[in-house]
Amino acid sequence: MSCKQNGSGVKVKNSDNQWPMSGGPDGSWKLITSLQVPIKWSVRNNQNIKWKRALPEGGQSGIAVWEKKIFFTINPPLNTPPYSELKANYEYAKQEYDSIYNITFNNLLKNKASALRKVLLAKENALETWKAFLASNENYVKLSGKKKNAAYNKLLRQNEKGKAFTKASEDLVAFVNLSSKKTKSSFKKLNDALALMNTKGLSADIELYCMNADTGEILWTRAVKGNLPSDYNYGFSDSTTPCPITDGRHVWVINASGGMACFSMEGDLIWERTWMPTVGGPFNKQFDSVLYKDWILNVEPSEENDTTRVKGWNYLHGFNKYTGERLWVTKEAITHYNTPVLGETAEGKPAIMIGRGGPHKVPERPVGLSLISLDENNVGDALWNWEPEAPNKISGYGALNTQHWDKNKVSWIYKCEENLTVNSQTGKFIGQKPLNVVDQYIYDEQEQKYILKEGVKLENSENEFHCNMATNKYTFYMVMHQPFIARHNIETGKNEHLELPREINPDGSFVWKTPQKNDGLNSRGQLHSNDRRVLGDGFQRVFLGSPVMINNYIYFTNALGMVYVIDANAEKFDSTALVAVNDLGEKGETWTVNSLSFANGHIYHRTLKEIICIGE
Repeated sequence: MSCKQNGSGVKVKNSDNQWPMSGGPDGSWKLITSLQVPIKWSVRNNQNIKWKRALPEGGQSGIAVWEKKIFFTINPPLNTPPYSELKANYEYAKQEYDSIYNITFNNLLKNKASALRKVLLAKENALETWKAFLASNENYVKLSGKKKNAAYNKLLRQNEKGKAFTKASEDLVAFVNLSSKKTKSSFKKLNDALALMNTKGLSADIELYCMNADTGEILWTRAVKGNLPSDYNYGFSDSTTPCPITDGRHVWVINASGGMACFSMEGDLIWERTWMPTVGGPFNKQFDSVLYKDWILNVEPSEENDTTRVKGWNYLHGFNKYTGERLWVTKEAITHYNTPVLGETAEGKPAIMIGRGGPHKVPERPVGLSLISLDENNVGDALWNWEPEAPNKISGYGALNTQHWDKNKVSWIYKCEENLTVNSQTGKFIGQKPLNVVDQYIYDEQEQKYILKEGVKLENSENEFHCNMATNKYTFYMVMHQPFIARHNIETGKNEHLELPREINPDGSFVWKTPQKNDGLNSRGQLHSNDRRVLGDGFQRVFLGSPVMINNYIYFTNALGMVYVIDANAEKFDSTALVAVNDLGEKGETWTVNSLSFANGHIYHRTLKEIICIGE
């Protein structure tokens, strides 16, 4: 019984039934196997689960597997109290402060009424001005729900009238606090309790774990150094994002904060190196691990002494896996939002697809794609480059992709509106099709069945691209903000959306429509993420782990640990395409942006709280 992969010429040697790097044996995120693959399971009900083990801290890496060992990374554990304890202390301090504040305020009304009323009047005037501004802001008035709350907070921080209202409110609190030593002291206790409750994780270093693949027993752990501290569990990546790499003789770790190390399978350090990643914007390091023959591929800025490349831009670098020596660097830049994908050209030559562009002023130009040769005769050279016609604010989102391609084509997304197709043999533009006119299969809770709505026109965030998989004539992606999987036919342009259940009830029925939440806590009850989007509804704005395709099934995982198994060959993209809905943990207590791995008949997956072996 064995596995085989598309593009077998780029497959890691002897990697049948293993998962040596982020995208599997050949880096394509696709696998064909004759082994039995788990399709249905439940962690919360312990169904079809071989083992699970709690982790002392969260992490975002994939899981490398070789025979009886698995490898992954976590952030260094912190010795902070459980969040429930910190929250209780804060609530007690707030209750005490509110009581003292009210007493002091009432005393001021009796004894210093004129001075207090002056400060109160300033706040009231600022509030009226602020309300009038909001009422006159057409863009704000049109919004509702979470978007309106987010816009309110943004305007409050950035608009001069919002700033004036905030200052007037703070002036009133300061006036009352300074009028009494007791009030001032209580206010300090409240702020101290708030600071402790908001203590978050920050580290440049990560920890590599080696576990027994059959039992989950920890065999050894090692620290991997980095240079640029990252927030723990940031929804768009952190220091731990890249999956470890193994060839069965060594294991390599890439720390997105600027580190790389090589260990023996027993944990002996062979070599290590550090570098300084690009700074000045969100961390957002979306590249992942790639091993081809004797090269470890990584995305880094150019070297200090490099006069031929642009300072502050990222490039694809090839390193000797045995020594850590840098062997080659591409001339073409790559955006660190981009996840390069290995493959073979029509001539059977090894290559890797990279992209440039994106939000937050990523500098690398020109926006577009490059196919980079991995053939020894011209390694690191571009076989072709392609540039879209639209400006970066529209076209650049194509780089926020796992950059799937095959011997004939590669796709590029114009934000939420168009799918462009490029010839992967020549780099020439083939054509483009709209994405925002969709046939939607909507679940009707009253009828308890899917209802087809044809020709639905979507706008902006109604069809934002989340995570993707390309196969044959289709591009699949999970929709951001909305509970849908999308299927786009590259040849005909037909778009289909399948609504997904948001959760599973204890009786096995599905929760539809109603947004869900999670606690954002690790296994020790600590809240170490500084990104509130971790507490979102599963389809919130984060970068999810890349989906994995095993045979004809695609496994999509949302942020709340719901794993949706989709039949890529389904004739209709209706209920028959949704093969299974699985959980990775307790309802309201599970969060993940990780990708799964498959090896030796088991799926390995992870959450903020634990690592899991699926398949008995």
